[in-house]
Amino acid sequence: MRAFNLVLLMFLLGSALAVVLLVAEDRRLTQQMAMAHDGIERLEGTYAELQLEEGTLTAQGRIERIATEELGMLQPTQDNITVVFR
Repeated sequence: MRAFNLVLLMFLLGSALAVVLLVAEDRRLTQQMAMAHDGIERLEGTYAELQLEEGTLTAQGRIERIATEELGMLQPTQDNITVVFR
């Protein structure tokens, strides 16, 4: 009977240790998950900013202004346009 009680005590201590280790692991993983969610939110904010910047940089008026003012390009006249048919 005494050996049986000793075995039960060992199982009890083993399972108590397992619970402690699992709780610690759960806390660590929960913290990692929270950090990952924070990273995702930061990246989503950066992505939204980049989309806005892309929209600004590709605006037709801006492209025309750069083409005419900075690159000295002009709209072609009717004489300079050639239409090619297949």
